[in-house]
Amino acid sequence: MAERVLSLLKKEGKYIAGVFSPYGLYTSSRPYDDESDAIDAIGGRNLLRDAAADHIATLETIFAIYEGKRNAPTRDVKLDLTGFTRKQVAVLRVVLKIPFGSTLSYGEVAKRAGLPGAARFVGNVMRINRLGPVIPCHRVVSTTGLGGYTGGIDKKIELLAREGVIRGDFSQKALQRIP
Repeated sequence: MAERVLSLLKKEGKYIAGVFSPYGLYTSSRPYDDESDAIDAIGGRNLLRDAAADHIATLETIFAIYEGKRNAPTRDVKLDLTGFTRKQVAVLRVVLKIPFGSTLSYGEVAKRAGLPGAARFVGNVMRINRLGPVIPCHRVVSTTGLGGYTGGIDKKIELLAREGVIRGDFSQKALQRIP
């Protein structure tokens, strides 16, 4: 296994921690008020620290996503997809392409990943997605509502509201689907 390192960004009084390998971002935290909480959230306590410019740029992008910035440069982020199966990677690649301010259903993601009828599989992949919000699993929803979210449904609602997908009280009609 390639050596992983910890990088940390402090911005606007918040901390985001990221674990990086030579392949790219392995995982990251959400913004926290406390540095230790950010590091603990990704299990980075025992990793060597590295403040490489590309790592900090990636963490800046993650911060921008959490802030609801439309043009966060996610295409520039190198991702470490080690540990995922070929089918899981196919799902993650579809989700990566869901545009800001849009959603897709679990079933539609499955279909586009070449796995028709595998909506539950997509849900399980979203549950283990360690690369959110760069791979925006919050944009994958149920046909009957929001579905779940590992970070808590309130965080999913917050992220979707920042992108303008949810306006006012949540309703199924507030979701904008891409064709």
